[in-house]
Amino acid sequence: MEARDHLPLPIFQRDLPKRNRQGGGGYKVPEGRQKSDYFDRTKAQADNIALSFNELRTKYSGRLNPHLIYRIKVNQSVDYTQFEKTLNALGGLTVLSVAEDKKGYWVVFSNDTEFRTFKYKLAQYAGVVPNGHKYDFFNAIDAVEDVPKEEKIGNLLRKKPLTSGELCHLNVELWRMEDDQLYTYIDELKDLYRGDRRFRISDQLITRSFALLRVKMDADIFDALLAMKEIAQIDRPFIPSFNPVTYNNIDISDFEIHPPANDATGILVVDSGITSNHPLLEQAIGNVENFQEGESGTQDRAGHGTSVAGNAIYGDVETSIERAEFSPSNWLFSAKVMYGVEVAPGKIDSHYDEEKLLERQLRDAITSFLDNDEYRIKVVNLSFGNEDEVFKSRGSRQFPLAALIDELAFDYPNVVFVVSAGNLHPRKVYNQLSEIVENYPNYLVENDSFAVINPATSALSISVGSVADKIRFTNRGMGMTEEELWTAIAQENEPSPFTRSGFGLNGMVKPEVVHYGGNLILREDYGRILENAGGKIVLLSNQPVEKLFSFDYGTSFSAPKVTHILGQIANKYPNASANFMKNLLLQSAEFRKINGFHGNDNQQMKSMWRTQGYGIPDVERALHSYDNRTVLFHEGDIGLKQVQVFTVGLPSSFFETKGFKRISVVLTFNSPTRATRGDSYLGNRLDFKLFHTVDPGEVVDKFATVDLTDSDDEAIPPELRDKEIHLAPGTNTRKAGCHQKGSKEFIRDTKNLPGTPLTLVVMNANKWIGDDSYRQPYCVSMILEHSEKINLYESIRTEVM
Repeated sequence: MEARDHLPLPIFQRDLPKRNRQGGGGYKVPEGRQKSDYFDRTKAQADNIALSFNELRTKYSGRLNPHLIYRIKVNQSVDYTQFEKTLNALGGLTVLSVAEDKKGYWVVFSNDTEFRTFKYKLAQYAGVVPNGHKYDFFNAIDAVEDVPKEEKIGNLLRKKPLTSGELCHLNVELWRMEDDQLYTYIDELKDLYRGDRRFRISDQLITRSFALLRVKMDADIFDALLAMKEIAQIDRPFIPSFNPVTYNNIDISDFEIHPPANDATGILVVDSGITSNHPLLEQAIGNVENFQEGESGTQDRAGHGTSVAGNAIYGDVETSIERAEFSPSNWLFSAKVMYGVEVAPGKIDSHYDEEKLLERQLRDAITSFLDNDEYRIKVVNLSFGNEDEVFKSRGSRQFPLAALIDELAFDYPNVVFVVSAGNLHPRKVYNQLSEIVENYPNYLVENDSFAVINPATSALSISVGSVADKIRFTNRGMGMTEEELWTAIAQENEPSPFTRSGFGLNGMVKPEVVHYGGNLILREDYGRILENAGGKIVLLSNQPVEKLFSFDYGTSFSAPKVTHILGQIANKYPNASANFMKNLLLQSAEFRKINGFHGNDNQQMKSMWRTQGYGIPDVERALHSYDNRTVLFHEGDIGLKQVQVFTVGLPSSFFETKGFKRISVVLTFNSPTRATRGDSYLGNRLDFKLFHTVDPGEVVDKFATVDLTDSDDEAIPPELRDKEIHLAPGTNTRKAGCHQKGSKEFIRDTKNLPGTPLTLVVMNANKWIGDDSYRQPYCVSMILEHSEKINLYESIRTEVM
């Protein structure tokens, strides 16, 4: 079938203002609250916080000025803007961190170190002061308390606490105060321990979202810092381990090798470096740089970066082997941020500089490359993560590394960031093969250990999980078939048994897509679980003189396959925005039904979205329309609290011709982010609704009069509800993130098929952006697809061009 260019999506109405949500109904009194008891308990809590603060002030008098930071337990969802104003009037409280859904713990900075204003208003609320004000906001506050020390200790430190006499580098995260307060505190901290060999700040990184220090300290200093109220968390730096397994004796002379096209765009791989003299890489290398000091040079001793790079420019390496031809899609750039250390014969682990923050190295590496316009880099691949920073273990706060990626993605709006979702071998959870088989695939969504890890929780990046390819075996058995000896945990296109699942922060769809990253093919042998190499995928080896290729599995290697697709999209659209490239990627993704998940139909679908996102992307579907599959897109911007309307007429053949039909809408945008806002990490949220058989002018009129809210029901004018095409996943799942896709499939011929025209409404709700003139860039697309060979494309092109 002939490949065609995508078509424009006609806009009918720009910037139709939407009304603000009307005010809420005040604060509800908690069930069973006795105000006199509440007053005594809450006043005592405030006194305890003030006492602990005064002890710190006395301890560090003349050397360091402590800041009063504590947390408030909020028992109901509150309006952020109003509650923030209320807290500010409660003694100059500044909000540092907000609970998810606004219910839970809010961390605040206070200028009222004695709680005078707080206790005075509390007394009036409780009736202790006669004829006082109601101050019913106290209804929403259950307690005030110091942040417990044990909650400031990170996962790695909990697993491996500091020992007496140990001196090591730790990551110290500070609460993100105002810049002057933050820098003053850091300077005072340095002065406090000046000359003390047990303490040294070797690196620091302060961004819009977080403040992070790399500090060399011993156990005594650790205990002292943990008691300081400015400290949010202390943890050991994470060290990922990679161990690619090399194999086979294929000779380089067997292949035809080409360089990328001169006008191809660039892909940046941030990893352990690359083997730049690898015969399958050397013709594609644009530049390599080293951003760590643990190992001189840019060569890849660990092996991970070379394997990732091969997938980034070739996609499926095995396909290139079968064709005996290697044609890289893009120019390859490498930023080395980790180095290899031999921990045992034949085993090399990756390490980071002890003195430097990974976040700092990452920012320096990425900005160094992206600021060079000659490189024309359009995609950045990050195939690493911290398996000890599982999303659900942190609650509602974004990880610093993920927050940094979002800031970079916002600052470089024409570059797509791709992040691997992370891996966890089920043998770390189950001891027997039968347990793995019995609990797959449900453990991926029911066991919190398999949730996505830092930095895959990044909102503006594309997070990638893994699915299994066709089952195959190595090592024939003695008189038995491979199927009798070995057990493949996943079937083709099912989630890889080691992949990680969403949802992400605020319920975002994470990972958004998946690709082939391997399988686990296992058998038991006298109490041990053995692996068959058939579950691994072919990669480039970092030791090409010995072996050209290696075998391994993981989302580290499925992610660069998605990077490869994005690189080809960038080659066709070299000036495109990240919103546009990500939009085409998601539109190309094919969602697969998976058997075996627990629950009813809705619960099973939710599990599928959590494990595979929107599905497996395909480069041909991303780049081309066809006669019976037409892609229409629009790229623009929209004001806050506004609506835009699009419409397209369809030929009668689309509905009247028998066969499978699909309508799909994708919306991508790059919202500003704020790590302190657990209630809404995104500064604004876009959403869309699709209607049929109604005049677009009527849609505009109805949306102009309705009071739109975030509620799924209230967002639709009542007169239009029977005209809505309900897409899956639903609004509440889609709108949590900035990469949204909804589809409707018509599998059987029914009497209730939608009619023409189709009208698409895009809405922009403000969450915390203070600039009313801010306009949000976005890209929206619609796909109309039919299984039969109807000339859908030409009919639509005639109408929209």
